[in-house]
Amino acid sequence: MRPVGFTAIACLVTLVAACKSSAPAKQADDAREVKSYVFKHEGIVRDVGIFDPRKASEASIRPLVVVLHGGLGADDDTVTLSFGKLNALAADDDFLVAYPSGIGGHWNDGRNVGAYVAQRERVNDVGFLVKLVEELVEKRRVDPRAVFFVGVSDGAMMTHRFACERTGTLRAFAAVIGSMPYNVARRRSRCGREPISALIINGTEDPIVPWDGGAVQFEDEKLGRVIPVERTFGFWTRHNGCKDVAVSMIPDFVPEDGTRIERRKALECRAGTKVELFVVQGAGHTWPSGWQYLPKNMVGPTSRDIDAAVAAWRFFQSTL
Repeated sequence: MRPVGFTAIACLVTLVAACKSSAPAKQADDAREVKSYVFKHEGIVRDVGIFDPRKASEASIRPLVVVLHGGLGADDDTVTLSFGKLNALAADDDFLVAYPSGIGGHWNDGRNVGAYVAQRERVNDVGFLVKLVEELVEKRRVDPRAVFFVGVSDGAMMTHRFACERTGTLRAFAAVIGSMPYNVARRRSRCGREPISALIINGTEDPIVPWDGGAVQFEDEKLGRVIPVERTFGFWTRHNGCKDVAVSMIPDFVPEDGTRIERRKALECRAGTKVELFVVQGAGHTWPSGWQYLPKNMVGPTSRDIDAAVAAWRFFQSTL
């Protein structure tokens, strides 16, 4: 979907001057140390950004967090969107972060959007991401039992697809402002059987990925279909054989942002896995505590009650 190639699109919507002045600078030296390299898969050269906080070779293995960008994005867009927070956390807690790029700024997440090259040409993004993880496990001292995905918008939809088809590759994932594509949900027989922990974060007033499911839409362009966010949560609770759900409210730390967060936590899931949903009441197509990359009247407001990067990493830590 269009507006979440944050830097690229924000500068195109008659906001060029404002974008130059308001796009967030990298917030810490950590965020500037993402290094790019190329990775070839099935004849296609892909760009991958890597943030490795280690300054020298160390013997111990560490977790890997793979971050999938939004539509029309690139490997560094999520760094900008999140103010480099995942990299700062990686520096503190010693994990590797990878930022792969989709083809033409998109992922083949299963929506079958003809306007997207990756989907029209049926690019094997699942296979690409599997091979990328395997290489990082082999060459970067990554623990294969501690591989996590974070996806935002289109990247969240790709994360749902990957987690469904390759459940054994991941320990857990976090999907932010992107529900499960309809075509992925209806082909659930393609999913693996292994349980997997899942964190879902969505705004109830998202004008692009509708909370109640249906057509993903930006302006007048329809970009495939997704199932409702609550059904996405139910998909993963059923997959993990969870028995019940507990509901609570997160404190309203920033009342002036006009949002509240309801936390739904599945109980007694298979193999000790976890499934959680953060219902960001009043928020739009925005990364909690991230950059308000487009005006509120286009994408909705940003919640400041949680930081999505911190929430994702703490959730992953709880599964180790």
